[in-house]
This record gives sequence, structure tokens and C-alpha cells, in this order.
Amino acid sequence: MVLSRFLGSLLVFLLCAVSFGGAQAQGTTDDQLAAYYFREGAFDKAVIYYERLYDRTNSDDNYNYYLKCLLALKEYKAAEKLAEKQAKSHPSTMRYRVDVGSVLSKAGEEEKAKKEFSKIIKDLDRASVSQILDLGKSFAEIDENDLALEVYYKGRKQVGKAYPFNFQIAQILGQQGNIDGMISEYLDVLEISNGYIQSVQNTLNRVIGFSEESKYNTVLQEQLMSRIQKNPSSDIYTQMLIWVLMQQNKYEAAMIQVKALDKRNKEDGQRVISLAKTALNNYKYDVAIDGYNYMKSKGSSNYYYVESSIALLDAMKLKVVNSAYSETSIDQLILAYQKALDEFGKTASTSQLIVDFAHVKAFYQSRYNNNSVVEAINLLQNGLKIPGLDERQTALLKMELADIYVLTGLIWDASLLYGQVEKRFKYDEIGFEAKLKNAKVFYYSGDFGWSEAQLDVLKGSTSKLISNDAMELSVFISDNTGLDTTTEALSVFSKSELMLAQHKYDSALFMLELIEKNFPGHELSDNILFQKATIAHERGDYLLAAENYMAVYESFSNDILADNALIEAGRIYEKALQDTEKAMSIYETILTEYPSSLFVVEARKRFRSLRGDSVQ
Repeated sequence: MVLSRFLGSLLVFLLCAVSFGGAQAQGTTDDQLAAYYFREGAFDKAVIYYERLYDRTNSDDNYNYYLKCLLALKEYKAAEKLAEKQAKSHPSTMRYRVDVGSVLSKAGEEEKAKKEFSKIIKDLDRASVSQILDLGKSFAEIDENDLALEVYYKGRKQVGKAYPFNFQIAQILGQQGNIDGMISEYLDVLEISNGYIQSVQNTLNRVIGFSEESKYNTVLQEQLMSRIQKNPSSDIYTQMLIWVLMQQNKYEAAMIQVKALDKRNKEDGQRVISLAKTALNNYKYDVAIDGYNYMKSKGSSNYYYVESSIALLDAMKLKVVNSAYSETSIDQLILAYQKALDEFGKTASTSQLIVDFAHVKAFYQSRYNNNSVVEAINLLQNGLKIPGLDERQTALLKMELADIYVLTGLIWDASLLYGQVEKRFKYDEIGFEAKLKNAKVFYYSGDFGWSEAQLDVLKGSTSKLISNDAMELSVFISDNTGLDTTTEALSVFSKSELMLAQHKYDSALFMLELIEKNFPGHELSDNILFQKATIAHERGDYLLAAENYMAVYESFSNDILADNALIEAGRIYEKALQDTEKAMSIYETILTEYPSSLFVVEARKRFRSLRGDSVQ
């Protein structure tokens, strides 16, 4: 306290000493002393300087602080006189007149205050839009909300649709708890112009919650439905309803409304395409499939026909591979790909379809059909002979073929193809990916030195995902091939990973158990647990997979695989197990405990989507 007083006195002394520098220095001193005393709450001293400053320049700043000091000192007569003087000096600024009434009210002269306020509102007949806004805001700032509403309603009558004051009125009604009135005001804006829709949506996003339990949300939906029924020819409220449903993650209901709107207006389906893409990004596969099927039903003459046909296959594939699929669902997907290739032909423009088709046959249908891997290889080999392929299309076909060679055990044939892609696209992401996969081939074969050398080059890749994967595998190899470490356990583990890549799950598990038996407590324990989770995941045992991934996090939270395990668990709980709360909790853990994780962006997006935010 003593130190504080001393510093305060020293500051005052120094400021006063400067005052001998002339008129300009005097002005600076008054400003600083006034601000200092005001901050300290010494209003009796601050008021002296603000009075001097105000007499010199009756600026808004000097006036406001001078008035605050007088009110703090309860010098109401002086405050009233000051406000009246300021109002007279600035007749076009109506808030100064509000200050007069506010001072009277604080002084206990309520009747005088009411008369002053009434007079101000009566004089509104000659006010401009900016004056009305200024006056309404001034009344709201002193909690005279009814008067603020009166100002805005009167202003609305005077100005009309040119500036209806909906947003201002809605804000005050919301503060008063009048939810129906507030939402009605926001929606009324759209009757003036459809161009306000983005402003209305942005405002509603701030002021209401979109959970099903939200009273705001219930009122909003009821009012929208009522307006749609009363104005069936107007699209704006249907668009708003679609937006609200998407905020609630009710994509199925939103798609129904979008398709109805598309049919009613005989549109080209652009809205349907947009919603289907958003639904796919939010793992709503059935909604996306429904939308793309609707677009296909428009016929081949529709502008979006080809795009929709290809996107439909992608949505179907994602649905199948991210669920407990069956032989029937795989066969249906295979049939859909075959029909698409029959329709569009095997050309350079459909090369990605060929890649995806081969992938599904080799990595999914092969579990039920022994011939599907050979069929996939033939499909890709013939695809490479298609005339007119550009180099990137060729590279993608080679990459998929190499992946299937790894699946079948032809790892050196795969290495040859990876090497070709890497050489052609040395500084491109697809080249980095090829180099990473080739490094894994050498890792699988037990050539850890060569693999690590390739991985070290990839640490500087422009792709964060690839550089992160390369770094993790490089560190993993380094940790398990040090001078004091035998590579025997790592050799077995790398072979188990090859077995996993080849879908030989029992063999992979056998090798993991072999490590646990012969090397109890080995540093590979977290990797073994993670791999067991991956095997369960690929086998469709989602609950076991999720439990194992969570066990990696719980037992090895400081290790490199912890955030990887969490993101995998989150995806499973969200997509396969449909446990929204658990998924949100896991995504939140990534955000709070692993803020520099590569998966933060995805975790934040998924958390926001599950919370109800719109994520495009």
C-alpha cells in the first residue's frame, strides 16, 4: 500500500514537473492526471481536470468522463447542467438528451425524467435513421428497454422498409425473454429481402442453441413451418428450415426438404448436390446416397449426372468400408461399379473408377471370393493400357496395383512400381506417398537400415500426414534397433504388420503373441496393443477395437501412438458404434491433451459437427 502511494505521488510529481513546458505540455498533463485519478477512483480530483479539459474542448470523450465523475460524486445538478449544455451544443446527437433524463432519474426526479424522455421520443418525427439507432441504443444502455422499443417501432413507421430496425428490436425482445417476438422479428427481415438470409443465420447462430431441447430452437422451427404453410410459393423459409435442420445434424429431414424444393422449382439439383457433399463429409452416408440417387434419377441429360454417378459410388464405398459389411453389401457395391463402368466405359476419364473398383475387389470382396484379387490385378493391368492416360492417372493405377501386390505377397513387384511413381513424381505428394510405401516394403522384409534412410528423407515432406507417418516409423525403427537392443522382436513385429497388410489376421495375431511370450514387458507393448486394435477393427469387431485403442491411450498416454489411438477410437464410436457422447469426449481429449497433434483439425471438426455446428 505504501509503495502504491509512493508510486502514485511520484507519478503526479513527474507529471506536474512537465507542466512548465508550455500550453501543449499543460494539455498533456491534464489528460494524464485526469486519466490517472479516474482509474484510481479519486473522482473528486479527476473531476477538476475533466472540467478543465471539457472547457477547453467539449469533445465526446471529455464530456463522458466529466459526466461520470459528477455522477460518481452525486453532483446531480451540475451533471444535469452539463448534459443540457452538451445537448444544446450538439442538437443532432440525441443521446445527449437521454443523458439529461438519465441524470434526473438518478437524482430521484422520476417524473421530470419521464417528461424528458417523452419529449425526446415526440421529437423523433424529424429524426434520421442514424439518429433513431443512436437514440434506441442509448435507451437500451440505461436499461430503458421499453423506451428503446418505442423508439424503434416509431422509427419503423417513419422509415418503412428502407430500414425496419428488425435486428435492434429482436435483440431487445430477446433480452426481455420474448422468444416468439425475437424470432419473429428476425424472420420478418427475410420478407423485406432474401439477401438478409446470411445475416439472419449468423445472428441466430450466436443467440440460440440448436439442440432439440432448446426452447429457442423449438419456437424457430414452429414459426418456420407456419410461414411455409402460409406462403407455400416462397422458398426463403424452406431454405431457412433446411439450414436449421442441418445445424441439428438432421440431415435426413434436410434432404427431404431440399429435394422437395428442387422439384417444386424444377431446379438442376445444385442444392441437392451441395447437401449430399456436406452429409458425406459428416459421415451421413445414407443421406448422401439418397441425394446422389435422386440426382441420377434426373437422367443423363442433367448437368450433374456424371458427377452424381461417381459420387454415389464413393458414398456407397465409404458406407460399406466404415460399417460391419456383409458379403451381400460388398456384392451390391461391386455390381454398382460394374454398371457404372459399363455405362461410361473404361477410358482415361474413368481411370479413378477403375482404381476404386479394383480396391474394393482386392481388399474387401477377396474375403468372400478367392478370384477377386486376380480380377483386380487384371483390371488395373488392363487399365494401364488405356490410351490417353496422363502421368498422374498412370501413377494412381500403379500405386493401387502395388498395394495389391503387397496384399498378395509380391512385395518386390510392389517395390518396383512404387519406385517408378516415386521417380516420376519426386517432389509431388503422390511421389512422397510412393516413397513411404516403398520404405515400408523394406521394413516388412527386415531391412531396417535401408527403410530408415528412406523415411528420414520423408521427414521434410510437404504433406504433414506423410511426414508424420515417416517420422513415427523412423523413430520406431531407431528405438528398436539401437546398440543395446536386439532386432529379433522388431523382425517378428514387422512380419506381423505384413500379415496384417495381407489380411492374414490369425498369422498376425500369432506373431504378436509370440513377441509377448518371448519378450515380456518389451517396449513394443503399446505397438502390439495398437495392432491388435487394428486387427479387430478390420475384422469388424468394432467394440473390441475401440476398447483396445482406448487401452493404448490409458496405458501409454505419453507415447507416440496415444493420439493415433484416440482418433481411431473416436471414429469408431462415431461412425460404427453411433455413440455420439463417447466420440465427442474422445475428440475433446485430443484437443485438450494433445494440442499439437496432427489430428487436432479433424478432432475439432468432428467435435463441432457432433455438437451441432454446421461443418461444410
